[in-house]
Amino acid sequence: MERVQYEGYEIEVRTGQLQDDGRWTLDINIWRDSGSETVVTPFSSSTTFATRDEAVQHCINFGRQIIDGKIPGCTAP
Repeated sequence: MERVQYEGYEIEVRTGQLQDDGRWTLDINIWRDSGSETVVTPFSSSTTFATRDEAVQHCINFGRQIIDGKIPGCTAP
């Protein structure tokens, strides 16, 4: 799994390949360590991608948008 740091959070890419059509999912965990506790929140989308590399890049961008408050209904921990 790949992880990137962003604005005090950690975005963990959890993309997986679908068996039925071979496409890759958009699934992430966003981690926040406040010092006294670590909180992790999963996020996903129904969007899929043709390649793993494409999915990874979109997962990271998705996580950044959530952290930045740009995805309605999604709040980072």
